[in-house]
Amino acid sequence: VRDAAQLKQWYQRRVRGGRMPSLPFRVDMAMVLAPTRTRRIIVLAAIFVFFLFYFRSLSFKSQPAPIPVVTHLPNYPPCLNGYRAELERQVGNLDSIVTIGSHKPEKLYMVANGYVATTPLTGSHSVLLEGAPPLDLGHNINLKFYLRDTSVDLAMSVLHMTKGQVDLYYVGEGCLTVKETIFASLENPSLVVHHVTIHNPSQQKQTITVKAGIDTHLDHDIQKIKVGESTGYVYSDLVHGSKGEAYVAAAASLLTHKIIQIEGGKYGEVQMFVSLAASQLPDVGERSEKLKQVSSQVRSDLNSVDQAAVLKSHHIHWAEIRKSGLRIQPLQDHLMAKPMSVNLTMYYLVSMFRPPSTAMPAKASGCFKGSPTSHSPVLWTPIKSLDSAYTFLTNWSNEMNKGGCGDFIAATRILFHQALLRSFAGVLETIHGLELALNPHSLEGYIDLWGIEYEEVLINISVAVNTPSHTGYVKVSKDASFKDTALYACDQICSSEITSIPQNGHSVTFAIKPTNPSTPILYIASQSNQLIELRHLIEQHHGLELHSLEEHPISALFIIIIAVVIVVFHALLFHMIYKEFCSGDRGYNKSSR
Repeated sequence: VRDAAQLKQWYQRRVRGGRMPSLPFRVDMAMVLAPTRTRRIIVLAAIFVFFLFYFRSLSFKSQPAPIPVVTHLPNYPPCLNGYRAELERQVGNLDSIVTIGSHKPEKLYMVANGYVATTPLTGSHSVLLEGAPPLDLGHNINLKFYLRDTSVDLAMSVLHMTKGQVDLYYVGEGCLTVKETIFASLENPSLVVHHVTIHNPSQQKQTITVKAGIDTHLDHDIQKIKVGESTGYVYSDLVHGSKGEAYVAAAASLLTHKIIQIEGGKYGEVQMFVSLAASQLPDVGERSEKLKQVSSQVRSDLNSVDQAAVLKSHHIHWAEIRKSGLRIQPLQDHLMAKPMSVNLTMYYLVSMFRPPSTAMPAKASGCFKGSPTSHSPVLWTPIKSLDSAYTFLTNWSNEMNKGGCGDFIAATRILFHQALLRSFAGVLETIHGLELALNPHSLEGYIDLWGIEYEEVLINISVAVNTPSHTGYVKVSKDASFKDTALYACDQICSSEITSIPQNGHSVTFAIKPTNPSTPILYIASQSNQLIELRHLIEQHHGLELHSLEEHPISALFIIIIAVVIVVFHALLFHMIYKEFCSGDRGYNKSSR
């Protein structure tokens, strides 16, 4: 058929006169089927859309990568540009929160160690007594800095969730920079430390005056103390709790330098140590004796502190805690807890956790056997105060006990952190090994876990699940320093080959596909026989066969798109038929005249 005329003659012979039985008018099918440019474009576009959504519904990238987060801090102080790149990286990773200026931040800036706590921007200090809400001592301390009798103003504050500290940045004349790092010592439970680093970028020697602004209700007895060449003070008095109960409390503070001279282009350091103590007062008649005891305790703590080692030990302890961690990117998963809320809640809980005086060896088996808390946003809601943080810690302790992690929370701070990570991702240790009980049907996004302890080996797990197909991948690796310990892994229902996790830190990747009923997406064991037995157990006990994986589910979006394409195609077809045969000079009524 070379042209429309030949096509018309051919079709008229085929349909016996050109009249279609189902239409009340004569249809010129030669014109309908004529290969015009518009029709070619419409047909090709429909075919393209069909295959695009069809293959998209069946496939998922084998190695999807999280969307990179680019962070730009607006109104950043120019004098602090040396810290900018690192801070923007930390903010992008949701490891830190930065507040520009001296106004009150939206989040709670708090440092604690389970025994004492402080909110650095207010200077308020509290004692965390076992089994009781935080006891506010009414003792506020804020360091103030002066350059030639001119106050150096606060320019920026940073909460470091991975370092357990708050950094306050002050900027003075000529870009004189003061960085005040505040943390609660994990080595010395009663101690709050202010470590100050001053940078003089000018070419001249500068003299900086440091003053401890103290606003206290502990004014019943004030004593001066001498530690080395530094002079400090001890404050003590009666304090009442939130329910009216009586306590005796004491706070001692020691400032190493009140005036410091710094050469041009050099750095100077100042430290202030604050020791806090409190004890319940069952009998008012014992007030004087109890006050002497708590005052003696804080004085002794300041005398015994190793000022040079306290900062080093702080970094070491938090580095050990942060060998394990979590990073999430939920994408369109609106049911998953918000990443910042998860990071903040974990930081507050780990900070407020009070390790037992005698740590018992933890039994990992059975932890965590509850549903993953990743989709329980009520457990990750914002915390606005120390009292709220204490309430959250109590609720989480109950949740951990229900999930079989009682031994973890009765052990060390590191194991408590491990229990939080396991609960979020549904990591459960059983007699068959370690399993990751995330359900791909209720997950969309990326989850990175690192430093999960199993058989004294630190394991790293990365999960990526796409929607609407609910497919993806899971990667598992172990820390390269554990070369002598063999670990094995397999995917859902161990349908794949049981694989040894490489000794060099490289990862093994398994595909994630939804199963019915739902099964864990990863199994890890110290012996391959454990996984072989597990495979047989799943097949026999749960009635699952290897082909029960739901291959290539057709998504709802694909079905909707196909329905729309069909409707649009018929609408366009009807429009062309009507335009060419029912209107104008080519209409049936006009052609019959």
